[in-house]
Amino acid sequence: MKHETKIDGMEERARKIEAWTEDRFIDRKGVVYSELDKATARPLTDSFFDAEIDVQKFVPGVSPAAFWNYENCGMTTGAYLQALVCRYEVTGDTTALARARRCFQALAHIYEMGKQLEEGFFPKIYGGRFSNQTSTDQVLYAMLALDAFAPHANAPERAAIARMLAYMINFWVKRDYRYLYFHVPDMQWPLARFPSLLILAFNHSGDELLLGEYKKLLGAGVNRRPGESRLLRKRNGEIKTTDYEKEQHAWLIANLADAVAMDIMELDYLLRNDPENSWADCWRGSVRMMWDQGHMAVGEDGAYYVNVLVDMDTGAARRPRARWDATAKVTGATSGWGSMIARAGVQAAGYLADPASAIAVAKKILAAQDIQDFTYMNDPERWPPELRYKTRFYSGDAVTNWLWAYWQGRRSGYWDVL
Repeated sequence: MKHETKIDGMEERARKIEAWTEDRFIDRKGVVYSELDKATARPLTDSFFDAEIDVQKFVPGVSPAAFWNYENCGMTTGAYLQALVCRYEVTGDTTALARARRCFQALAHIYEMGKQLEEGFFPKIYGGRFSNQTSTDQVLYAMLALDAFAPHANAPERAAIARMLAYMINFWVKRDYRYLYFHVPDMQWPLARFPSLLILAFNHSGDELLLGEYKKLLGAGVNRRPGESRLLRKRNGEIKTTDYEKEQHAWLIANLADAVAMDIMELDYLLRNDPENSWADCWRGSVRMMWDQGHMAVGEDGAYYVNVLVDMDTGAARRPRARWDATAKVTGATSGWGSMIARAGVQAAGYLADPASAIAVAKKILAAQDIQDFTYMNDPERWPPELRYKTRFYSGDAVTNWLWAYWQGRRSGYWDVL
């Protein structure tokens, strides 16, 4: 079903933002850059960094520009593909489909690079080159994007997608969901992330072993609760309360946008594809919990705060003062990543008792952002000097999630009611 409603000039803004993304954020292979230089809106160069930035401790042999240009490119390319698929389904514009196909080809390019380790390894491609680094958030965004594109793919592309999905998840299954992460040699990745990817890969490949692994993880209760909740583990005492938190009588929560966006997209896939599962009520409760946490980090003006303090008695959230000392490392800075929370709100709305409240928050965030707001971090005065370079990036995550949130909201008809 197509929805053609325009709200507050938002469609015109979306088309302007997409044109800017096409002009600035796409590399020669169709991969979406992770960060750009705000001053030029072009890829970072090593001369951008006016102090020595030590990325060698994470990835030996990689320069700061190569690292930051591509650190999240699996996520950004996957998010942009989702946005373009939604736009095509709303408008029927073949340009959107052509660009979506180019994003698919970019993800396939990264997948092919991964074969230098083994098929199914989805690498981070610092400087556009193979590395032995990956992360399950890159895999999550890429796999869900391939699933979204599949209904519009041709027969050879659908076959390739089915193979890619099966190999990508089997890379993790056979390692018992453990793999290198920067300087951690054998990290256990969050098990709650994998049920959605297992059922997704089964839906495309028909591999019964993947279905069996899906049932095994569910039976073990790996997503009995949200996998990425920042607040739950503090409330439960699983994470020790710091001296700073005792002083503030509040829990310090960081980077809610990333956590909320990932959990809700995983849970949304499970609820859309296995709604009769005995865990479905639990999944809906997890969506509600993550949304309750996510919108705490959004101010009245639609700004997103990378740190919030949650009062231990009342649960009220507030923006902390900047503090960078031995007791606490806190900025309370704003970031363009609020678009991730907007997209999570669009996906969560259908599972909430009051969906209009989530739609209103999503709209507030989208309305507050335009090209100049798609930053990685803001407020340099809140950062120590050696980290202020992070406030001079445009963020691929911010811009692609804005487009995804807007067009998925259009496809769902959510903007019609506002």
